[in-house]
Amino acid sequence: MTAPSNGAPAPAPPGRVPAPAPPGRAPAPGVVAAGVVAALTEPGGKVVEVVPGEGGPEVRLRHRDADDPEVRLRHRDADGPEVRLRHRDADDPEVGPRHRDADGPHLRAPLRGLLTASTGRPWRIEHPGSVHLAQRGEALVVTARTGPLGARLELAFTPDGLLTLTATWHNDSGREVTDVAAGLLLPLPTGDANVTMPGVLYNGNPSSDPHRRVPRVEPGGGFVCEQDRLPIPAVNAAWSGRYVSLFAHPERRHDAEGKVTYDSLGVIRQPGLTVAAMTGVLMFDGRPDVCYVSKAEVADDAIGYRTLAPGESITTRHTLDWGPVEPRGHGFRKLVHTRLHQEDDGARPLAREDIVRLKAGAMDARWTGHGYLAYEGTRHGRPRSYLYGWTGQCLKLALCDALLGRPERTRRAADFYVEGSRTRTPGLRHGRYLLDDGRWETFRKGGADFVSSRAHGETVADLAGIALHFREAGLPVPPAWEEAVEEAAAFFWRTRLQEGIVPIGWTPDGRPFSAMVSAAGIACVQAMLGAYRLSGERVWLRRAEEVLGRYYRLHAATFERPFAHATLDASGEDKEAGMYYFLAAFELYRLTGRDLYAQWAEAAADWLLTFVYVWSPEFDAGSTFGRRGFRACGWPSVSVQNHHLDVFFPTSELMEFGLMTGRPRYAARAETILHAMGQGICREPGDWGFQTPGEQGEGFFQTNWQRKGEANTWNPSWVIALPLYHALRMRKVT
Repeated sequence: MTAPSNGAPAPAPPGRVPAPAPPGRAPAPGVVAAGVVAALTEPGGKVVEVVPGEGGPEVRLRHRDADDPEVRLRHRDADGPEVRLRHRDADDPEVGPRHRDADGPHLRAPLRGLLTASTGRPWRIEHPGSVHLAQRGEALVVTARTGPLGARLELAFTPDGLLTLTATWHNDSGREVTDVAAGLLLPLPTGDANVTMPGVLYNGNPSSDPHRRVPRVEPGGGFVCEQDRLPIPAVNAAWSGRYVSLFAHPERRHDAEGKVTYDSLGVIRQPGLTVAAMTGVLMFDGRPDVCYVSKAEVADDAIGYRTLAPGESITTRHTLDWGPVEPRGHGFRKLVHTRLHQEDDGARPLAREDIVRLKAGAMDARWTGHGYLAYEGTRHGRPRSYLYGWTGQCLKLALCDALLGRPERTRRAADFYVEGSRTRTPGLRHGRYLLDDGRWETFRKGGADFVSSRAHGETVADLAGIALHFREAGLPVPPAWEEAVEEAAAFFWRTRLQEGIVPIGWTPDGRPFSAMVSAAGIACVQAMLGAYRLSGERVWLRRAEEVLGRYYRLHAATFERPFAHATLDASGEDKEAGMYYFLAAFELYRLTGRDLYAQWAEAAADWLLTFVYVWSPEFDAGSTFGRRGFRACGWPSVSVQNHHLDVFFPTSELMEFGLMTGRPRYAARAETILHAMGQGICREPGDWGFQTPGEQGEGFFQTNWQRKGEANTWNPSWVIALPLYHALRMRKVT
């Protein structure tokens, strides 16, 4: 039986049709509710309904109360059905007002509005004029026509309660059709939602510098990018106690020359908020055929258009999930915990001990007597220097030497920093030492001298870690080290902004560099906890709890303003800002045993994991990654500005957190991450473009952001410090 819309006949397109998605568990007997043309249900409570609408059939997604009778898939003829998506718990009176469906279903949209196809450039949103609805077993099948293309959309539940959307566009004409841009659309029933596109878009990237080009979704705009730019190929939208997540199942295409491409995902606000799953075309700031290609740079790039010979088809498959979520800003966590298939195990090119051996050798090559060179000699045209925190990690390397049982070098590096880096402001220290000039200096920001709270807090926390390691090993700890930690912690406390948090940085005389609210200074909370562990003075614990609580309310309670501004070269949302919140929350949990801090750490861990690849895109045949079989799974991306991979991640702490709190999945992810980062490490002179074994590039380019399928040879010392530190700690943890 079919249910035509507006009485217009639209036969199903001829040609190959994909097999139906795996059917869901059989629904219990029931009846279709009044006014509902057709319905799909699954035992977990999700319901897909087709209902009449003013402009034709509509689809609704909802979630029924657990005590409601289950509804059998059934159809009846009607003039103008529609489809809607809702979640059962939203109607459950026991859930309370925050989850009620008072503002409408999870999705309500015209059936014809779910499909788009255009021919010609630039691509545009064009819907079919009419649709037909039919039953095929336990699936809903929508057929339509747009221009020379016939369209077929099948909706069916999988056994685990997710909805599979299989869409096919078929060339019904007798001629070749060029410049096809087709897609699946989800017009959301709200214009105000927290939208997450992993790695690139977090609630519109509200903290990003408005003068820099980064992905945004402003009114009248939109951002659609390649699937391989997304660590989790999905989009999540959350609002008013509910969420909707659309997942792609990437399938690579390659041409005769071995060039690999993928379909695309994004969000468009023209005029409402619509999740778009396209067949490869792109959009930036609402402009079609524009690609984000480098730091704050875009370029015209008319990729993704398809050519269909007579009788040829394009087929895509996506999975839809929906349900309740509170607060709405935590909708991104549904992406991290939804498992669609067997996860990629990632690459394991090196054993853990090989990573330690190679990275320790590279660290040895950087040692100069009082510290570790920030760069490999002068090969990058930079002066020989020690850098502390951020890219330099001089004291993190000193801590690695201590963990390797070489405390003498650790002592010399720590003494050199404590004795020489003082400024005229107690607690404020320089972050760079120029070896050939024999002088200390600060960083610079906007042409002015600047002490970064992220870099300074990180360095002081590492100094505290060194002192604690010495104490635990029975080695003498110089009083000057403990004094330096406590002096810095006191400075961090007394220079807080009116919001109760640490500023992004300071001028050389100790004044806040800016009143901007950011997560950059969370590393200073770790320094306060270091002061507590060294001195035993509970005032430092109370202060750390107070300051982290302020950061929680500003950033993590709702994620309306996600973690941002930890890096010095990107002014926006970035992974490293969330790292320090996770580390501080986890440390508070270890010190206090309060489950609240474990919950804070878990939310931050989930946010960080949206940056970590759960799949491995393929690469062009002639690229370095293609030749070497590089696998992105387990690699973290960097920020909403810098869309590449790097090794900066709290890997060992994530493993500890998972094991300590009975959350083993985090420990398993940490293991995958550590071994994935073994790729790109130089094993012998000449490997990956380096002469020193253990060296590794800072950037790995997995998408059309700079040089896809290649790695750079920019190797600041943090690329040695972080993998070495985590490999050393993880061999003790496990």
